Amino acid sequence: MEKNEIKKLVDLRVKLITEFSKLRDYKNNPNAIMKEVDYARSLHNTIQNIDELLKEHVNFSDKK
Repeated sequence: MEKNEIKKLVDLRVKLITEFSKLRDYKNNPNAIMKEVDYARSLHNTIQNIDELLKEHVNFSDKK
């Protein structure tokens, strides 16, 4: 995997995590057209898939 491809995937991962963090009461929000829990699940699964692709190239840490 090329460095620019890794950078693009890392940037995409950061964007998805930011979107996931914006969700408030995703388990109990009855007002959304799309249930927030479905959106949260989709974001979470996508982040995990990206992590799997990148695991040999980068090390993500919870520390900032």
